[in-house]
Amino acid sequence: MKEVLPMRRLGIALVCAAAVTVPSMAQLSGSWEASLLILPSPPGVTLETCVLTLGYGVAAGWQVTSTSTFGTLGLTAQAFGVLGAFGPLSITGGIEFNPQAGTMVTVTYPAGCTPQTESVSLVSPAYKLAWFKTELSFLGAGVAFQLNHWAYPYTLDPTDPDDVEDYLWPCCPPQTQSYTLLALIVSAPPATLTARFSDCCTGIAFTDVTLTLSDASLCCGITHDIEVYFTKAGFGHLLFTIDLPICCGISIEASITYTVTQKELSVKPKWNGQGQACFEVYGDVLWDWDEEPMTITGLAIYGYKLRCDFSSCSYAEFMTALDVAEVEEILDDEDLFQDLEFEYMKLGFCGPGCCGGMYTLALAVYFQPEGTLFGFTRIGADLGVPLLANFRLTLSFGVTATGGPTTLAVGWVLTF
Repeated sequence: MKEVLPMRRLGIALVCAAAVTVPSMAQLSGSWEASLLILPSPPGVTLETCVLTLGYGVAAGWQVTSTSTFGTLGLTAQAFGVLGAFGPLSITGGIEFNPQAGTMVTVTYPAGCTPQTESVSLVSPAYKLAWFKTELSFLGAGVAFQLNHWAYPYTLDPTDPDDVEDYLWPCCPPQTQSYTLLALIVSAPPATLTARFSDCCTGIAFTDVTLTLSDASLCCGITHDIEVYFTKAGFGHLLFTIDLPICCGISIEASITYTVTQKELSVKPKWNGQGQACFEVYGDVLWDWDEEPMTITGLAIYGYKLRCDFSSCSYAEFMTALDVAEVEEILDDEDLFQDLEFEYMKLGFCGPGCCGGMYTLALAVYFQPEGTLFGFTRIGADLGVPLLANFRLTLSFGVTATGGPTTLAVGWVLTF
């Protein structure tokens, strides 16, 4: 086994290195992004990830793409895509495959299903998912049709903005073959209407509808956004955001989200002067539903963040979480804090680099209530430096004060 792993890593490196030679092909473009984990590691360097993206122009206005993702186990993901247009009609689509064999995954079914979890063995090569979207634009308005299809047991990715995390997929057994999602999108700025229909091996049925109104002007420079969401079960949520200018480049952006069970409030004072300052509060509105009419009884403050932007990539940011779990849920980031951490301070810097590029540096310091000097727990640094017009070197470093491992990763991004 000790002899196989070096050969496997060498094979991965050779495949990734092929990206350097392909730019000589006329209509080919793409990028090669990779990261090597130096610390902590067993003897030798560990390949964290290697992503090779290629695009080939097959006709005027049309392109076929390929994205290959490599890891310590070899080729871990493969995707193909196509995009193009016929006048006002644009078409995009893609398909993804799983090239790995013998991997076991745990599938969690929606509440009410029996069983609730199940272990499934993945096969290789296997079809995972596909999507297709066509859109017709005319005089500022547009009509689009989108189709998404997933094969069991590959589920929707909540970190992907094209996936919808509210859908109950996978369906209860034995309907575990596939899942289809159809969407009709009609837009006439500032309004957009999206109606979705799904089929979970039992026939197509209405799923939800979303109506949004973006950047609508009230008066005196005041703008607002409204989003109303309904499912076949009824009301989902109402999101209302208003941007209220005060004076001298100072404005306040306030948003409130109503659901069947809770309310969320966010307030962001902003200053559009030399740089920009933003103060954001994470919390909830407390209502007394038994009163007629309903009354607000208070506010639950979960945390707050102050960020000052001095340029497009230079900033200072301070975050304090009074309720870590609630803040991570609102920000949809479960790894924002570790262990007892509740606060961080982050600084970002940038400046001119080689060949017209910009270097970037981000430093973050995390804190816990007690147990260490000043509550310090760990520090992280991310550096990006352009070495050539199409080559960028990245470094990521982390050290802890609580006995955790020191981390160091070296990566690069090559475009052609």
